[in-house]
Amino acid sequence: MNISKIALHRPVAVLMCVACLVIFGISSVMSMDIESTPEMNMPVFMVMTRYSDVGPEEIDSLVTDVVEAALSGVSDYTSMTSRSSEGSSMTVLEFDYDIDMDEKRTEIEDAINNLRLPDDCDDPMIMEMGMDSDSIMSLSVLSTGDDNLLTYIEDEIVPQIERISGVSSVDVMGGKRDYIRIQVKEEEMTQFGLSLSQIASAISSADFTTTTGTINRGEVELSLLGSASYDTMESLLTIPISLSTGDIIYLTDVADVEMVEERNSSISRQNGQENIRISVSKNQSANTISICNQVEEVIDELNSQNLGLTIEITNNSGETIMDNIVSVISSLLQGMVISMIVLFFFLGEPKSSLIVALAMPLSVFAALVMMSVYGMTINMMSLGGLVVGIGMMVDNSIVVMESCFKIRATGRSFIESAEEAARIVASSIIASTLTTIVVFLPIALMDGMSGQLFKDVGFTIVFSLSASLLSALTVVPLLFVKTRPVEKDSGLIARGVHALERMYVVGLDKALRYRVIVVLLAVLLLGGTGFMFSHIDMELMPSMDRGNIDLSVTTKTGLNLEATDAIMTEIESIIQTYDDVDEYSLRSQGGSASLSISLKDDRTVDTDAVVERIRQDTAHIENCSIDVSRRNEMSFGSSGVSFSLQGNNLSQVEEASEQLKEYMRTYPEIISVSTSLSDGEPRAEIVVDPVQAAGYGTTPSAVVSQVRDMISGIEATTLQEGDSEYSVKVQYPDDRFYDVSDLSGMLITIGDSQVPLTDMAQVVYGNAPSTINRTDGKYSVSITGEVATGVSATQLTNTIRNGILSDLTFADGVDLVEGETMQMMQDEFSSIGIALLTAIWLVFVVMAVQFESMKFSIVVMISVPFALTGAFAALLITGQSISMTSLIGLVMLVGIVVNNAIVLIDYTNLLRAEQGLEITAALKAAGQSRLRPILMSTLTTILSLVPMAIGIGGEVEMMQGMAAVVIGGLSVSTFLTLFLVPIFYRFSERVSEKRAERIKKRRMKKGDYGD
Repeated sequence: MNISKIALHRPVAVLMCVACLVIFGISSVMSMDIESTPEMNMPVFMVMTRYSDVGPEEIDSLVTDVVEAALSGVSDYTSMTSRSSEGSSMTVLEFDYDIDMDEKRTEIEDAINNLRLPDDCDDPMIMEMGMDSDSIMSLSVLSTGDDNLLTYIEDEIVPQIERISGVSSVDVMGGKRDYIRIQVKEEEMTQFGLSLSQIASAISSADFTTTTGTINRGEVELSLLGSASYDTMESLLTIPISLSTGDIIYLTDVADVEMVEERNSSISRQNGQENIRISVSKNQSANTISICNQVEEVIDELNSQNLGLTIEITNNSGETIMDNIVSVISSLLQGMVISMIVLFFFLGEPKSSLIVALAMPLSVFAALVMMSVYGMTINMMSLGGLVVGIGMMVDNSIVVMESCFKIRATGRSFIESAEEAARIVASSIIASTLTTIVVFLPIALMDGMSGQLFKDVGFTIVFSLSASLLSALTVVPLLFVKTRPVEKDSGLIARGVHALERMYVVGLDKALRYRVIVVLLAVLLLGGTGFMFSHIDMELMPSMDRGNIDLSVTTKTGLNLEATDAIMTEIESIIQTYDDVDEYSLRSQGGSASLSISLKDDRTVDTDAVVERIRQDTAHIENCSIDVSRRNEMSFGSSGVSFSLQGNNLSQVEEASEQLKEYMRTYPEIISVSTSLSDGEPRAEIVVDPVQAAGYGTTPSAVVSQVRDMISGIEATTLQEGDSEYSVKVQYPDDRFYDVSDLSGMLITIGDSQVPLTDMAQVVYGNAPSTINRTDGKYSVSITGEVATGVSATQLTNTIRNGILSDLTFADGVDLVEGETMQMMQDEFSSIGIALLTAIWLVFVVMAVQFESMKFSIVVMISVPFALTGAFAALLITGQSISMTSLIGLVMLVGIVVNNAIVLIDYTNLLRAEQGLEITAALKAAGQSRLRPILMSTLTTILSLVPMAIGIGGEVEMMQGMAAVVIGGLSVSTFLTLFLVPIFYRFSERVSEKRAERIKKRRMKKGDYGD
């Protein structure tokens, strides 16, 4: 079936198909979701278990060990890591990307359903980890005078946001909550022989509602309830307390009641002003932009009610995504315009230029329709695929248009020229399109994160190039006949192109004569590929400069929240002096804090310079370690030098980590070194003598329980006053047990008597690890070094690794393991490497089928290694790294660079077959005839990628490496293809001719003359 002939005789049908394509394309755009990246299912489950007020060592033995033992029976997990810290245990299971997440979740639930954990330990929670685990929106709430702001936020604002479909969690940081404090009087407590728990029990017993059963009232059955309640703070003072003597006293006799603010557990500030921070997270499958828009509506409504609140949006991922999508669309449109300019430059007249250029919008619309059909989203990767493919969308149309002009020049009619032109080039453009398309098959089938991240790039290019092939064989011939463009053989542009063709023929003639020298020069150039490769940095994903800086502070072990806040206040005062800072927000909790800094769009220096300045200006601050880095929105793991030590003996692993930590500090490129096992937290341990405790009629656990109550207090009940609900806590005065020396005066209530704590226990001082990490059952410590600006983390990692192996000796059983980021990079690069080899093989297969010759396929493949030379040169010149995006560019390049060679060889074979030209003459004629379409195809592809290559706006930076690889590889490969392919073609044909002559001579000697 000749599709071109059908199109030429059914113009209305073609027009209707084009109209439908445009309408469906626009409809598809309006119906598709918009996201930053493709939906990625991370095969990671986290099992979180909370056990309040318990140290890391106890968490490790009582909780983490039990959870790990249960989860070890789960099938097919690739790694199990755990983290035991103060009050919580977290165990992480990782699987291969092809697992059924629902099935694994069920298996994990079954494994932990019957765990034997301590009675007061919370039930384990199962969470899935995704790319959108972090918050998608942050809000800052300020009040002009509401003393109970936190309660209002939790009771009114948070529920409204949680009701939005797709919201997974809403977290609140900062602020203080009011509660009712029952402050006991110690002397009276001692006088009446009461303990804190007895007071709390009396309060909770006096305020209750319970069901006691059912009872009849005539023929009506009633539910019978029992209740007692106190509805005001003052009424609590009248609660009766029974003494062991049988007497009754009232709460007012032993305690005072007051409304107080709880102590800060966290601090949040925006631009130095104290606020309450609300973070919104979404479900993995929910749409970010939709949720952000709905949250904005809630905030606008609240702000319009004049509640005395100011709610500001400090981070909006929805806006960021839209800004980035707009910037990619801008690159796409710029690529279209540039391609049209190139076409007009070479074709020299508007009709033919517009006919060829029409392939771009038609291909884009077709791709959008197919994206919608396959349930894809509009994201950075899918649009990035269109940007990469925009220049290639006109390649087939260029070849068809050139062929139309060539046939028309022989005097044939427009319709005859169109039919014949499409017939002649159909096989070559189908083959060249297939070679480009097949390279994306291994990308779509790749394992791991890279497969999920880049499959949309492949699909959109496959959709658009398939549409461009159909357009070239139908729309281009039809419009050629209808518009009747005339090839411009005169004029400045035409003369320039003809002069270039003549120069090429002269150059090709010399290259064929001095082919040995040309090949040697090409081999020398190829030899430089390895040198360039060794001087290019490697990273998992390219870093992007959005003007955001992350500053994290870890204070000296044991410092409380107030001391941490004093350090952060000093840092904030430094940041306030920077003219390039737009805004900053603080989060502080315990002994750690973080500062998120946003720079102005019109800043006078780049982000790295500001990072370096902050490091220098904060270097003098004591009692803490400060880590400052540019935020990379698509980062995975650490961006510095990272290693991990693993072993069965925790103390040996700790000792080895100290060795490695000090060794890494000897490298001047390392700014600071941190470990996952920070200095031990100072602690005072109450060691109860069980014999002495038994002598007083109690147990060690009962003694420790009373100590905890007297220090932390007991929440007895809740009280509803008006619209607000308050916790009622029984406590000693704040300063009663503030210092460890106060423990000596602590009395333990046992029956009717009270015994000094010191009679049964002693206080032992020591240190406890703040966290305990394990990987696949072994204790592990991660050591990370922050590198100076401009230093290659990958190369420095290799240098330090070699130094460790030669200079350090660890205890038996302690192993050095690559850091998480390096392991991930090795896995993903290996996956892409396999895809690259598969792509090369598939391209070879397509060409072998096209030419029905292994020989010509090998000749065409000569262009591939030189594409690597150009690709690495482009990365080196532009300062881009070898990353997942640039390696995907290499895979794409395999299918792109062979197209010019296919066109050249196919036309050479045609001239030899139909016109009987000798090899050299056919090569020269084919080269001169196909030079213009080759240059047009190459330049449209290269120049359309320039906006992406120079990183115009937003996350386009993420695709810079891919664009640089295609530009560099295609440039070098095209130049060498024009000379090397003819040389190897001639060589292969000469070898074939000589072989045929030898066979003929042998047959003649044997008297076999054939047929």
